[in-house]
Amino acid sequence: MSPPPPTPITREGVEAAYRFLLGRAPENEKAYEYGLSAGSVERLRRWIIQGPEFAGRMRRDIPHALRRWMLEEMQAAPAEPAAPAAEGPPRIVFLHIEKTAGTAIRTAIGPLIGGRRIWDHIRDGRPGDATPEQLADYGLVAGHFTISDARHVPAPRRIFTILREPRERLVSLCHYYARHTEAGAAVPGREVMQIARGCTFEEFLALPNPLVRNSVQNVMTCMLAGDYRPVGPDAYAPVWAGPRAAISGPQLLARALSNLLALDFIGFADRLEEDRAALMSALGLPDPGAFPRVNTKELVDDRLEPRPEPEITPRAATLIEAATDLDQMLYAMARRHRGV
Repeated sequence: MSPPPPTPITREGVEAAYRFLLGRAPENEKAYEYGLSAGSVERLRRWIIQGPEFAGRMRRDIPHALRRWMLEEMQAAPAEPAAPAAEGPPRIVFLHIEKTAGTAIRTAIGPLIGGRRIWDHIRDGRPGDATPEQLADYGLVAGHFTISDARHVPAPRRIFTILREPRERLVSLCHYYARHTEAGAAVPGREVMQIARGCTFEEFLALPNPLVRNSVQNVMTCMLAGDYRPVGPDAYAPVWAGPRAAISGPQLLARALSNLLALDFIGFADRLEEDRAALMSALGLPDPGAFPRVNTKELVDDRLEPRPEPEITPRAATLIEAATDLDQMLYAMARRHRGV
């Protein structure tokens, strides 16, 4: 007998799930939007049960023996199952972390997917906001989104990402932000570029502005753990929740590493050519030959202007270390896992 079809989610269903499982209504409109993006009551229930706030309620409200059993079950739970299957060859899902040579890879893969559509986060938004039916026609889903978005893409699918040495990546990212022209930084959604243009590298790293913290603090770990953002030096909360729902850095790292090791391929920016054949094999695509060099720091156009390399002062070096402490551990474990 086939399982019953998923129960469609409604706004009222989101509120009911929150009240039943967490004892409260959704805290704001973004929480409602996120709940609706689950697509079904069953998926939203799974998200809530696997979240830190529900674990906190268990610690307060249920007997010790049952609590310990349930927490162990949650910690041992497998990664979220694939979205409902769709027809056709596997969709390629590229979780593109900024400044990891991702543009070169997307440029190379695009022509290899047989003329199928390409989802781009700048144009199309986050795939987690689309339905599996809307995503079914796409052969490549790529962009700056999170593992939660990647898992919204219907199966069959193959998910991969590219990592870069975190301190090197952060310096490159901040330099890229600061190189935006006044007109380029004025585009909606690029407020962090406007901030970077107006201060030194050291000043930028030290800013408590949430836009800056979201852009610089352990970004690789946050993206691979799920929809998390920093809410303190060692505290990370889901984007739809407040600091009370925060988890610690080690908890975030554990989630990110578990998700990372479940991907179909992990590559590294410093060895793209060495990894190219293995990556294409994992994706089921032909080898396109050497990846092109695009979007480099030498690029100057109406969007990007020349700017001196960031000055790594002693304080800047300390700030870099603090902003990438989890990313450095994630990166080291990923390389150890790959044996490179």
